[in-house]
Amino acid sequence: MSNWRPNTNAPKVPAAVLRKGAIPAALLAALTGPLAWTTLERWEGNILRVYADNLAGGIPTYCAGRTDWKAPVGTRLTSDECREVNKTTLLEYGYAVLGCTEWSHLTPYRLVALTIFAINVGKAGACGSRAFRLINDGQYAAGCDALARSPSGAPVWSYAGGKYLQGLQNRRQAERAICLGKAQ
Repeated sequence: MSNWRPNTNAPKVPAAVLRKGAIPAALLAALTGPLAWTTLERWEGNILRVYADNLAGGIPTYCAGRTDWKAPVGTRLTSDECREVNKTTLLEYGYAVLGCTEWSHLTPYRLVALTIFAINVGKAGACGSRAFRLINDGQYAAGCDALARSPSGAPVWSYAGGKYLQGLQNRRQAERAICLGKAQ
């Protein structure tokens, strides 16, 4: 039997974020506030065991979408462990978003939407996305729209294994709405 347990240590604020100064209180509060929690669990679920995520190449996944190749499939977790894992996930990915965005272009809603997006598509994918470039350029509506649609209107970030998944497009549309300041 494995002794593996999830890492529930709060992530350190990355140097790239620290160089920008103190994180505005409203943005920091948004990362662990009710909108972030409910949105994360709505789209990722909150599974109290490690399972192989077939949509993500079989990577062991647990709680609200946390992945770890070292996590033994079948391991059970407690609600308290998942609560801490989910908080760690929100902070870790939120810090990544803060590191690659202009803070003056963020609202609490926009930060939550971009964080939930990054949790799903990865930090590098999110930070390098057209959506982030547009938001950093001050084109907020276009940036929020780009979370779900290409300039031609075709769905983006809605494919897994080369197949279009309506559930992912539904998620992208929810992230877009939150990004625009409309709670879901």
